Amino acid sequence: GSGAHNNLLLLVVDRMDDPVTPLLSQWTYQAMVHELLGLNNNRVILRGVPNVSKDLEEVVLSSAPGHDSFFRKHRNSNFGELGEAIQKLVQEYQARSKEHSVSNLTSIEDMQHFMEKYPELRSESHTVSKHVAIMGELARLVEVCSLMDVSAFEQDLACADDQGGHLKELMVKLDSSSIKIPDKLRLGMLYALRYE
Repeated sequence: GSGAHNNLLLLVVDRMDDPVTPLLSQWTYQAMVHELLGLNNNRVILRGVPNVSKDLEEVVLSSAPGHDSFFRKHRNSNFGELGEAIQKLVQEYQARSKEHSVSNLTSIEDMQHFMEKYPELRSESHTVSKHVAIMGELARLVEVCSLMDVSAFEQDLACADDQGGHLKELMVKLDSSSIKIPDKLRLGMLYALRYE
């Protein structure tokens, strides 16, 4: 109705003076891939990743229409939502491949139908394997680089006021062998900005 227009609120946010947000860990799919694995020209290099198969050493992650609908739908999902979505993707794929399993091929029509579906299943299989491999490596890096811990401290630094406690915590983090140097640098910068 006409009354609705009176409730409009225009909010202009000036980010020119926000050095903190760019220093905080991002937990969306695309941002994590970019930050932890590298995303160049829509390509992710997984060569050297533990247990990765030969055909997944370099994969394409593109949100362009007609490419990878899963990535397009979930590139801004957070890490927890992503895990659930990938689990669902695997379950749906399992159900579809069972539908087309060899034991169901009893007639010529079944076989023809299977051969028509096979390229589609094969490309779907690659998509599923790709996301499972990427998610597996992201989860491994979150674990080995103590990223949950780092992120919790970043949030605390950005929001709470406890200079003495934060300095102690920062020293523990700088001393830690599991935290990567770029993460230590970001924590140091966040601390310096927070307490100037």
